[in-house]
Amino acid sequence: MATDAKLLDLIGQIYDCAIEPKKWPDTLEQIVGHIGGQAAAISLQDPLTRQVRLISQWGIKPDFEKSMMQAMPINPLISMGWFVDVDEPFTGEGALGRESYLKTRFYKEIIAPGGYYDAALTVLAKSVNRFGSLSVPTDGPVSDMTLERLREIAPHVRRAVSIADLLDARALESGMLSAAFDLLTIGIILVDDKARIIHANAAGNRLLEERSAVRRDGDQLSCRDPKTANELVLAIQNAASGNTAEFPKSGIALPISKADGSDMAAWILPLDRGLRNQFAVSFSASVAVFLRQLGDMSPFPGELFVKRFGISPAECRVLMMLTQGMTVREAASALGISEPTAKTHLQKLFQKTGTDRQPDLMRLVMSALAPAAG
Repeated sequence: MATDAKLLDLIGQIYDCAIEPKKWPDTLEQIVGHIGGQAAAISLQDPLTRQVRLISQWGIKPDFEKSMMQAMPINPLISMGWFVDVDEPFTGEGALGRESYLKTRFYKEIIAPGGYYDAALTVLAKSVNRFGSLSVPTDGPVSDMTLERLREIAPHVRRAVSIADLLDARALESGMLSAAFDLLTIGIILVDDKARIIHANAAGNRLLEERSAVRRDGDQLSCRDPKTANELVLAIQNAASGNTAEFPKSGIALPISKADGSDMAAWILPLDRGLRNQFAVSFSASVAVFLRQLGDMSPFPGELFVKRFGISPAECRVLMMLTQGMTVREAASALGISEPTAKTHLQKLFQKTGTDRQPDLMRLVMSALAPAAG
């Protein structure tokens, strides 16, 4: 019971961070104390440009932070967000294999000199070209207990950073992860268990005003199509009353037709009703509805790219190095693999993508993963 009480207290602190982002460093310290490790960081990463933005951290040494930022071009794990599910922990050693991991330049030049061995990581959210992650560096191999405890709290960290800029709170800071994920282009509407609208971001309000797909009926969220409207209400009720531990990680997906014949998709997610009584008092929303336009006009996400062509993680690591302008030899050196192995991966990339020259492959990648305009 004591352990359960401590876990619930930690979960409560995590959700407090959605309202008061300045609490993240202290909460990350508590997370490290709970799961094990030496430090913790929440960051936003762009696999294509190899850029990383540190959102919040605890225990990360300034010199190591600087080295990490500069070492992103040789980080073999930066594309892992395309291959792992949200909330599912992974490690560098587990992703690459122990022998391969220890041979990478990233380990030898950055991780080991920084006083670490590996890290327990989990993907918090995915965008078109970026993903957010929670990483907990360790000074030895990551234990099964650490991974299990990270798996336990990961959904709560994910929800907290995802809803941070949606809550109408005075302490809200504009630089949080959710804002960095271009959520202004995604309609987000917070409702209670009766589908009553509590809050909507700017894009959500525009969709409500257009009335082309969703609309406001009195104070309730509804849809243009009556059948879809009923399905939406049922999904909201399910999300509001269900056990969040058993709820689908990606939420309930619901297609919504627009008046112009195009389609939108809605994702309905619970805001962890029952875990924090304080939420019920200070904020009556219990469900978040995310709305996004579907269609060929959207940029081609990296995750869809690797799945479409059946690209393996090892092949993707070579590909990401090549997109930085590295030669095959330089990519092999960075990854700690032999040049013939890197060439084999490149040949498989040619076969899978229907290209036969490296410049053609690079053009395909850059076109598919180009950042969204505007």
